[in-house]
Amino acid sequence: MTSEGHPGARLQQALASGNLTAAEQAAFEVAFVPLPEARGLVELYAEKGHPKYERAAMKYLRRLMDEQDPSLADFVQVAAILAERGMVIRGL
Repeated sequence: MTSEGHPGARLQQALASGNLTAAEQAAFEVAFVPLPEARGLVELYAEKGHPKYERAAMKYLRRLMDEQDPSLADFVQVAAILAERGMVIRGL
């Protein structure tokens, strides 16, 4: 199998091209979505105004806490950015 056929490579390509459908499919096929790719998927949901955005953002924040152990200030900053994007999606 070529790297283009590997779900992880397809996920990265789909995120880079902004193809939400392909990104979701590839994310479903990989055993584990690395945190940077998870953030990319959350950002793509925001860009597309997708209804899955808020749930994906919350899941990302939980993973960020578990996997990166950020400082409180860093966590609040990321959460604020994600919350602001969510308000834009909801038209607030």
